[in-house]
Amino acid sequence: MFLKVVFVVCMIGAWHNCNAQGLSATNYATETERSPENQVFQFAQSGTCTAWPDGSKTNATLYLWIPEKCKQLRGLVIMCTNVPEHMLVGHPAIRQACVANNLGIIWSTPSFMNFRKSVDKDNKTLNMALEYKTAIDFLQQMLDGLAAKSGYQEISTIPWLPIGESGHLLMVDALLEQSPQRCIAGVYLKNNHLPPHNRTVPVLTIFGSAQEWGQDKTDIRSNWNNIDGAYNYATGQRKLYPNWPFSYVIDGTSGHFDCSEKITRFVAGYINLIAKKRIAPDGTLANLALGEGFVANLPVPGHENSSIKPFNLADTSSLKAPWYINRDMALSAQKIASINWHSSTQLPVFLDDSGKIADHSFNGISRIKPILSDTDGITFKVRGVMTDVIPSDFLNAGQKLSKTAFKPAIEWVSGQFKPLGNGRFRIMLDRSWPNTANYVGLRLPGTDSVRAIFQPAGLTLTKNESGFPQKITFQPIPDVNAHVKRITLHATSDAGLKVEYYVESGPAIVQENNLVFTQIPPKAKYPVAVTVVAWQWGRSATPKVKMAQLVKQTFYITAN
Repeated sequence: MFLKVVFVVCMIGAWHNCNAQGLSATNYATETERSPENQVFQFAQSGTCTAWPDGSKTNATLYLWIPEKCKQLRGLVIMCTNVPEHMLVGHPAIRQACVANNLGIIWSTPSFMNFRKSVDKDNKTLNMALEYKTAIDFLQQMLDGLAAKSGYQEISTIPWLPIGESGHLLMVDALLEQSPQRCIAGVYLKNNHLPPHNRTVPVLTIFGSAQEWGQDKTDIRSNWNNIDGAYNYATGQRKLYPNWPFSYVIDGTSGHFDCSEKITRFVAGYINLIAKKRIAPDGTLANLALGEGFVANLPVPGHENSSIKPFNLADTSSLKAPWYINRDMALSAQKIASINWHSSTQLPVFLDDSGKIADHSFNGISRIKPILSDTDGITFKVRGVMTDVIPSDFLNAGQKLSKTAFKPAIEWVSGQFKPLGNGRFRIMLDRSWPNTANYVGLRLPGTDSVRAIFQPAGLTLTKNESGFPQKITFQPIPDVNAHVKRITLHATSDAGLKVEYYVESGPAIVQENNLVFTQIPPKAKYPVAVTVVAWQWGRSATPKVKMAQLVKQTFYITAN
């Protein structure tokens, strides 16, 4: 608990400095401290869509967080269930940026997108564009429900700031292409992805050049710095569309999965700046004054020692350079890319339960299945080491790698578990169960001559489906008035195992067996529903016990 409190205070304190300077790329906390525990979302709205072009039916739930003192929302940051989004939706820097601008956060899990990928009339060509309107209509349907439920009627009409990674880059595409008039900006994370057609809405693309998917089929020592194609494509689009406010970051220390603290804080700074520039006092979206911004090439190979210049359409020599809202933002982007792009490569690897290097059969990364503790049935350990040579299932296997004196730090990346420290983790279900994938990561800092690196692994947490059945009895929770600070939860398992809890939605968090209420936003419509879920994972060791069926209790907070 002490570490958790220090982390939040440090992040919020750093954000105040960030406000003064625009944004900051400095690390203020270690990634090993990050956890999905007790992310508050006060409201939820579920929906079903049957209008997809392929005839499918999908279910989705939007979870809404409103800054606790917000009297009028001015926009919504929108994310869906994926990998870094699980961390980003609750990260203190992201939330402080939203507090500063009266932005709510929407987290869709399951997603409102349909990834069956509709096809053109030839029944062969994949075409997500066919689903844009349906996706937006489905999103709007649930936003209207949240507007009525929460008391913040403006949710139906205020602008959006979509952020996506991996498959949900396509969600950002959908919102920018289908409803550009309603988008504050779009943020694309970790792939070198730009909108298919739109070249008017402001965009931030953050590209992780050390892509891990398929890394076993490439030379891991050099593929990470082979960025000419990606950089030339991005800057070429800037040259073709010089009035497009396109901002660009290249992170050479990670790839597809990782949003480090410096990257997360850059995103938070961008949210803060773009909201201030784009959302007018009357709530409409203002055009950016590009002349108030700056252009700067990033110090990647071929562009070293690039200067930061005020934007000027007449300066044709700089039109290809990415555009930034202010000089500090441009400087931060340059600092992130200011690494030795000719560094040698080190590689951390995961160990399996036998102590051997885990294979990389999951599209170039490992997938590990931890052994749960016999004591509580939900604690486990993940191990990582440095390797001296390229692994046996990689291209150029057996060839020598560099090695530093650092030990890999083991991190929670996403999913239904939380870090305990020193590579130990504990299963912890939350509202995204079972829709969010489980990932862990190994992080190694670099030196002047050896590159920093991050390696992810999929984590298989197998439900206990054999053994003795168990049943949870969860006592109903009576309604409470808004003056109540906390209540005690009462649930038991007939197998005698400890029952755990999480808040699915509502202004509350769980502390041990207590439900602690958080501040209710001032315009909230009473009564406010709170849904708490009781769960018990079961036991894989003898005597085996099956996972219990989750039990929910919903009660209401009344005004008096």
